[in-house]
Amino acid sequence: MATARPYAADYQPTTNGSLIGHVTTPSENGDISARLDRLPATRSVWKLIAVLSLGFFFELYDLLFSGYIAPGLVKSGILTATTTGLFGTSGVASFIAALFTGLFVGTFACGFLADRFGRRAIFTYAMLWYVAANTVMAFQTTAFGLNAWRFVSGIGIGVELVTIGTYMSELAPEHLRGRAFAVCQAIGFSAVPIVAFLSYLLVPLSPFGFDGWRWVALIGGVSALFI
Repeated sequence: MATARPYAADYQPTTNGSLIGHVTTPSENGDISARLDRLPATRSVWKLIAVLSLGFFFELYDLLFSGYIAPGLVKSGILTATTTGLFGTSGVASFIAALFTGLFVGTFACGFLADRFGRRAIFTYAMLWYVAANTVMAFQTTAFGLNAWRFVSGIGIGVELVTIGTYMSELAPEHLRGRAFAVCQAIGFSAVPIVAFLSYLLVPLSPFGFDGWRWVALIGGVSALFI
């Protein structure tokens, strides 16, 4: 009779090049999950939940400011209010399309990265990715450059989008999971009024000779670096 394949294993190389490891069966995986669910709500767990919640905040900030800064993009002459043709790249619609195309690529084509390299690493690198892309985008003066960097930032936002929820569900014990998601959603969606208020104040102006929409993009990017 054929030997059953192990469910999972953590192998370590020996000095002679062979591999040894502890094979984890499905029942043992269930025991590990049950033990994790029995963990108390420690300060370290809540700290990680807070970090993920702030990551979700800046993700939504980045996602939502597109519509709020659109009047500033038109005012600065980079984009036009209307788009010429289905595939025109000079209108506000192309800016929005670039974001959602990047989101599609990030979620659909790059969602596996967190499984392969770990939730924490991908959470961090995805955030750095879209922060860097938005910072570069804030200094663009052409429609092509603006849309290209918005597409790049959309990829990072998409990866972050599928990573945070999974990481949260794995991190929080079962008895804490509902509260953890409630905290994450409350902190995250507070970005909606904040980005709207900042855009209301800054987009019509040019503080220090720098277009207001650029300030809105930079504030989100620079602030996210402190997480």
